Amino acid sequence: MIWKRQLSESPMTCWQSAHLSPFFSILSPDRLIITEQCDKSFSIVAYQDCPVLVCRGKVINRIYSLRRSVATILVRYGETGLKGPPVRRRFEALLVENILRAHSHKKINCVVERQRGRLFVNSDNPEGSVGILSRTFGVVSISEAEECTSGVDDISKLAIESAKKHLSKGGAFAIRSRRTGTHDYTSMQLAAKVGENVLNAFPKGSIKVDLGDPDLEIFIEVRNNKSYVFSDKVQGPGGLPLRSQGKVLSIIEDRKSLLSSWLMMRRGCSMVFLNKSKLDAEELGSIEPWNPWWNGAVEDEEAEDVIKLRHCKGLVLGWTLEEFQKKESPRPGVPVFYPLVGLVPDEIDERMKFLFG
Repeated sequence: MIWKRQLSESPMTCWQSAHLSPFFSILSPDRLIITEQCDKSFSIVAYQDCPVLVCRGKVINRIYSLRRSVATILVRYGETGLKGPPVRRRFEALLVENILRAHSHKKINCVVERQRGRLFVNSDNPEGSVGILSRTFGVVSISEAEECTSGVDDISKLAIESAKKHLSKGGAFAIRSRRTGTHDYTSMQLAAKVGENVLNAFPKGSIKVDLGDPDLEIFIEVRNNKSYVFSDKVQGPGGLPLRSQGKVLSIIEDRKSLLSSWLMMRRGCSMVFLNKSKLDAEELGSIEPWNPWWNGAVEDEEAEDVIKLRHCKGLVLGWTLEEFQKKESPRPGVPVFYPLVGLVPDEIDERMKFLFG
């Protein structure tokens, strides 16, 4: 049995529909497959009861099915979208790879679709995926969304379901809409019509519209012939995708050193860790959920030797401004970074609580 689907077709929600679309990245718990944009058709061939992805006549890898219950998570990124097209594409690819690797570690199946300004993660474990994405550098915020067509009636149906779920005891709501593509309505017209339909679905006077201070915000994002409706946003760490910048060595002397490493990872740096502290394994491992490329820390080595062996482009120290003024700075032959120098003690304490709980 052979299925063929052109790249222009709709994104798939499960393997039963067997649809592929541009920039799809496909994950199984033990294999990563990242597909590039291709003007040819993909084929999915059944082989020993396991689908196989074929592109241009070449077998790419085996594909493992997602379970039927699949949720769509909308992922927003910030600084990556400000880059020029070549850099943006590279950063997006790195962000997708980091997401897939983190899901692989947790053995969560997902499919990631790249669209301009957005990523869409289809996961069979949305709670686990939200936890991963909220700790993925480069991600600004995420929302678990309901997907439908771009028709006003279909959008209204999902908006009404959301309102009935959250406004069972009454209250005020607002519709926030945005769209990409060509439609027979503007964003304001869509918001007005959907808001009217939501009002009509409730007893008269039980709910109201309040655009300034609503109890519930229903967000609608229309992208060509697809729409995504959601009401919650979970904040991510922001910054740049991990590994989009150079490799640096971080000397771990205490918890502040881990915080300085976190700040450098947030700026996209690949990290090598040299442990010179008395922190236990649990404290050292606090950085692991943020770094899908974590492979432990180097022990009993000199910083200069590690820099040469690992080809590091910089050194990171967790010194505060007071420590920087008192201590003699090392001269390892590469730039030395002090991420905490610009932070006051209260900011450091707040970030330490965030990182270590």
